Amino acid sequence: MNDKKNEKSTRSSRHTKKNVKKKKGFFRRLLSFFNWSILLLIMGATVALLCAFLLVNHELETVPKVDSQFLKAYPTSEITDKDGNIIWKPTKYRIETITYEEIPEMYKEMLIAVEDKEFWESKGYSPTGIANMIAGTLRNIVDDSFKARGGSTIDQQLIKNKYFDGGRGHNVVTRKIQEIFLSMQLNQNFTKEEILTFYVNDLEFAENAKGIKTIMKTYFNKSPSDYEERTPGNIAEQAYLAGLGQAPSTYNLYISPEDGRKRMLTVLQIAREDGVITEKEYQEAKAHNLEDNLQARNWESKKQHQKNLRYKIYTDGVRKELAKLGYNIDNLSMKIVTHLDTELYEQIETKVRDNSYYLDEEQQIAVTVIDANGVVVGMVGSRTGDDELNRAIQTTRSTGSSTKQFLAYGPLLQYFGNQYTTASKFDTSNYRYPGSTAVMHNYAQGTYGLQTMHKSLIKSYNTPVGRVMDEILGSDRVKSFLSGLDLDIQDKYTSVDGLGIHASTLQIASAFNALNNLGEYTAPRFIDKIVFSNGEEKVIEPTTRQAMNPSVAWVINHMLRGVPYQGGTAREAHIPGFEGYAGKTGTVGFAKSVNPPAPYGIGSSDLWYNSTTNGGYSISVWAGYDQPNTSPQLPSYYRKHQTLGKDLQVMLNKEAPKAWSKPEGVKLVSGSGRDAYYKVTDSSENVVHSPSWGELDEYNKLNLDEILRNREVDNNWKYYEDSKWFEYYKSGGDLNPIIIDEDLYQLIKGGD
Repeated sequence: MNDKKNEKSTRSSRHTKKNVKKKKGFFRRLLSFFNWSILLLIMGATVALLCAFLLVNHELETVPKVDSQFLKAYPTSEITDKDGNIIWKPTKYRIETITYEEIPEMYKEMLIAVEDKEFWESKGYSPTGIANMIAGTLRNIVDDSFKARGGSTIDQQLIKNKYFDGGRGHNVVTRKIQEIFLSMQLNQNFTKEEILTFYVNDLEFAENAKGIKTIMKTYFNKSPSDYEERTPGNIAEQAYLAGLGQAPSTYNLYISPEDGRKRMLTVLQIAREDGVITEKEYQEAKAHNLEDNLQARNWESKKQHQKNLRYKIYTDGVRKELAKLGYNIDNLSMKIVTHLDTELYEQIETKVRDNSYYLDEEQQIAVTVIDANGVVVGMVGSRTGDDELNRAIQTTRSTGSSTKQFLAYGPLLQYFGNQYTTASKFDTSNYRYPGSTAVMHNYAQGTYGLQTMHKSLIKSYNTPVGRVMDEILGSDRVKSFLSGLDLDIQDKYTSVDGLGIHASTLQIASAFNALNNLGEYTAPRFIDKIVFSNGEEKVIEPTTRQAMNPSVAWVINHMLRGVPYQGGTAREAHIPGFEGYAGKTGTVGFAKSVNPPAPYGIGSSDLWYNSTTNGGYSISVWAGYDQPNTSPQLPSYYRKHQTLGKDLQVMLNKEAPKAWSKPEGVKLVSGSGRDAYYKVTDSSENVVHSPSWGELDEYNKLNLDEILRNREVDNNWKYYEDSKWFEYYKSGGDLNPIIIDEDLYQLIKGGD
């Protein structure tokens, strides 16, 4: 029995040992499995971390550096008058920047409560946001309909907007990695105050507005200081503005006022929960209607457009000068301070637009006024200013005879002063254009035998100019002389051009100013200085050159002094006591084949009167109609453009100018006073090549449409009692003669 028990006990013991061995083997295998799993997990994690490291390192190879100049927002450029008053700003987009101290405190607190509660404490990134991004990215791998989102900090939003174009066109993973790195760098280099200022100035809103200061004004016409008082309206508006950045178009009050209100309520609730506002303020602000103070849409653009239009004629010149200096006002942020004296400018404008100077409402005008320093003090490009066509700088109309001294007599004295004096005589008979059957005539086809240079200029005879240009000067000399005055606008010059080139009143006034300054040409000046976005200033110095010898300029002035006198062509412009006063008229006829309407009598298409005063002002006046070959004619008796030029000189010159002081290089030939004849003794030939007519075959020398031609007097002369011809015809004069020349007219009138 005992043996059986022992045997049973032994079997039981062996069985138990066997089970124990089995259990131990299982646990060993399980432990081994876990050990390998952990090992594999560690290895996988290591590989993943290594891959992540390599990925991050790769993505950071192309990351840009944080730069304050790039992070800043810059206001749009502006043009101001000499006192700093804005006369031009762009209207299609608006940017006004704000300093940290200007940011309203409540707006600041609401913005942080809504966008980034941990802004002040964070290092530029949010760990929670990063975790959300990773989880979302992994989920997106298996579910491409899911859009991964991460809680971006204000710092990251700034980086995204500035460096990644708001995230458009960039790989999300790459961008996020670089964003975090740059945000950390941002926090290492800038204070939180600076970062917040960068951020609010860079916010893009609807209505072409950028920056919180801009949109405050756009919607509510308020500045940051207007939000200091905690009124229900101010609280509501700031809540709306604080929540606007997430979806500016969706919450646009002009398009979706209800969506805008919902966003305001959301922000107000968050502000109450965070203790930014009290319960009472919450309830009162919640009841506020944002549309109560909403401004009319585009009110800023419309207002600025009116101001831009008000000074457009002047700022056109500013922009041209700026372009010559190499600056693009549309791509840079700068303040252009001009020489504009708005009070003086408006006085000139008022004088020019006085209806007493015009035949009708359709007649147009262009005037440029430049002081002795080359500063443009006045420009008028239209009768009313209602249109945007700047006739003062247009170069589509011929100058007529008003530029003869620059095309013929100036170069003649400059290069051949040793051979010709103002007493030299020239043939005034009809002149046949070389290589053509066309003939150049003087005004009214008159011929006057041999006449001096002096008389030929003040009487504005045509044919001597043709002979001087073709037979003595040649194209190169004319071109060389004109280039010094910025009037060189063609490849070649012949006698055809002696009767007018296409130039603006701005160009002609500048050329006359060179006469005023005894040959020193100054490019038209609009800009005083440029203030760049970093505070640096660049003063714009005048650009000058000696365009002709002082002796030549003085002699030309001497001859032109006779133009606004009884014997000259600008008698209506005479100013008693103005000895240092020179002028020149210009007249342009209609195209030969055109018979335009003549309700005021037969006349011309364009009229000019240009003048300058010693040490004073150079003024160019053009009068005409916008359609030269279809508009009414400016009748022969019309001289109001001369009167206007005279009146402007009287208004601007506080004292009667004295005659120009005679420089060296001028020698008296004979005579005295205004009738004296002079010689230039320091001329020099510095143009070596003069083309022949054979070399000018490619030049359209027969384009004679703008030459002043003979005009017959209207048979209805008797109805025009204002005409200077009235008494002559009434007393039995020929009803249909050619227009008589000035000498004959003076004899008829009993003059000298």
